Amino acid sequence: MKTPRGQPSKSAILVLEEAVHFLRLAPIGLLFSYYVGTLPFVLGLLFFWADMSRSGIAAEHLSVGALGVAVLFIWMKCWHAIFGNQIQSVLYGTERYPRSWTRRFSTVACQTLIHATGLFVLPLAAILVVPFGWCYAFYQNTTVLANQDTNDFRETFKRAWQQAKLWPLQNHILLSILLLFALAVLFNVSIAIFILPYLLKKFTGLETVFTLSGLHALNTTFVASALAISYLCLDPLIKTAYALRCYYGEALTSGADLRTDLKNFRVRESLLLLVFTAMFVISPIPARGSEQFDLSPAELAPISSEKLDRSIDEVLKRREFAWRLPREKQALEDSEKSGPLVSVVRWVLDTLEKAFKTISGWIQKLDDWLDKLWPKPSHEKQTGDFDWRPLIRYLLILLFIVLAIVLVYYFVILWRKRQRAQDETESEAVVLTPDLQDDGVKADDLPVNSWLDLAKDLMAKGSLRLAMRALYLATLAYLAQKELIVVERYKSNRDYVHELCRRAHAKKELLTAFSKTVMIFDRVWYGMHQITQGDVDSYFADQERIMALAEE
Repeated sequence: MKTPRGQPSKSAILVLEEAVHFLRLAPIGLLFSYYVGTLPFVLGLLFFWADMSRSGIAAEHLSVGALGVAVLFIWMKCWHAIFGNQIQSVLYGTERYPRSWTRRFSTVACQTLIHATGLFVLPLAAILVVPFGWCYAFYQNTTVLANQDTNDFRETFKRAWQQAKLWPLQNHILLSILLLFALAVLFNVSIAIFILPYLLKKFTGLETVFTLSGLHALNTTFVASALAISYLCLDPLIKTAYALRCYYGEALTSGADLRTDLKNFRVRESLLLLVFTAMFVISPIPARGSEQFDLSPAELAPISSEKLDRSIDEVLKRREFAWRLPREKQALEDSEKSGPLVSVVRWVLDTLEKAFKTISGWIQKLDDWLDKLWPKPSHEKQTGDFDWRPLIRYLLILLFIVLAIVLVYYFVILWRKRQRAQDETESEAVVLTPDLQDDGVKADDLPVNSWLDLAKDLMAKGSLRLAMRALYLATLAYLAQKELIVVERYKSNRDYVHELCRRAHAKKELLTAFSKTVMIFDRVWYGMHQITQGDVDSYFADQERIMALAEE
C-alpha cells in the first residue's frame, strides 16, 4: 500500500538505524572520500583558531589565514558532495557522478554558492529556533543531492528545498535525537582528551604540557578540538540519514525504491511478471459504448422536487463546499471594523503574552525550588577556593530541561503507538498468505497466530522445510510484538541475535534458546540438512519455550 505524502514511510529512529547499518557495511572508500576532504579543513581551522587566539602577530597574516580556511571549506564541501553521491549511487544502484570536467566545475560552483550562505543563515535560524530544522535539512540535502541529473543552481535549490519541507515532524525528531547524541559524543571526547595525558603519565611517567597545565588546559583551543573531533565522528551519520530521507522522499514521485527492488528480482520472477503483463495487455477489453445497463422501473421513476432540494442542501453543508456559502452579517461587520491583519496580530500577541507568563511562572517556581534544594552562594564570603555550587545549580536546570524533553517525546511516541494499535484493531484487513519461498517475506507480514496456523497446515501437508520457516517467522513476529527486536528487510539473522542480546541481556535463557533456534533454521534453510517430523516437533517446542520466556 502506498504511504500518504504527509506521513513518512519510516520513523526517525528507523532512519537513523538504517543509516548506522549502511555505514557499518559501507566499503572503506566511502568514508575515505569523506575524510580526505574534511580532515584538511578541520586541521586548518584548528591551526587558524589557535594562531589567532595566541599569536602576537596574528593581525599580520589574518587575511591569508582566512583565505586558506575558505579554500579548505570549499574543498571539504566538494568532497562531501562526492560522499553524498556515492551514498545515492548505492541506494539507486547506478553511477551518478558527473564524468565531464564541465559538470564537475558546475558542481563546485553550485556547492560554493549555496553553502557560503549557510555560515550566516544557520546561526540566524538557530537564534530564531523555529526555522532551524528546515534550514539545516536544506543545506544537508544540497550536499547529498549534488552530482545528480543536473548541476543547475536553481534545480538543485528547488529539489533540496522540496525535500527539506517534506515530513517536518520526522526531521525535527531526527534533529533532536542527533542533538542528544552529539552532546553525549562531545562529553565523551572532552573527557578522553583531558584524561589521556594523565593516563600516559601514570603508566609511563612522561610529563606533558597538558599535565603541567592542570585546569588551565581547559581553554578555547581545547573546546575547539573537542568540537572538531565530535564533528568528524557524527557528521557522516548525519549526511547518510539525510541521504536516506531524500531517497525515500523522491521515491514518492519517481518510484526509485521500486526500481531498485525490481533490479534485485530473480530471473524466474521477472519472466512471470512479463507473462502476466502480456496476458493482461492482450486480453480483450470491452468498449464502454457497448456496455448495457438494465435499470429497474423504480430507478427510472422521476425524483420529487422536495427530495432533490433536501439532497442539494445536504451536499452544500459539506466541508468541501462550505467556502461557497455566504458569510454571516455579524462576522463581516467585525472583520470590517478591525481588519484581518489587526485581528491576527492581536491574537498572536495575546497568545505570546499568555505563554510568556506561564513559562515565567514555571521558571520562577523551579528557581524557588532550587533555592530551597541548593541555596545560592553568598557574595560576601571571599575565599580562594573555586565554588562549584553555581555550576551544579546550572547543571540541575539543564538536567530538568532534558528530562522534560525526553518525557514529552516518550508520551508522544506512546500516544502514537496507542493510536496505531486502535486503528489496527478497528480496521479489518484481508490477510494474504505470503510465499515462503520468497526471500523478501518479512516476519511482520502476518500476525503470530497466522504464522503458527500456516506452519501447522504445512506440517500436515508434509512441507517440513517451509513449516520450519513459518515457525521461525512466528518467533520473530512475537519478539517484535514484545518490542525486543525491530523487524527490517535489511537485517540478517545474526543482526536479530545481536539486537536481542542488547535489549534483553538479562534474560539469559531466552538468548540461549533464540540462538539455538537461529542456528537450526540457518542449517535447514540455507544448508543441505534433511529434517524429519521429529525435528519440526522439537523446533515447535523450542518456539513455544521462547514465547514463554519472552513473557517473563
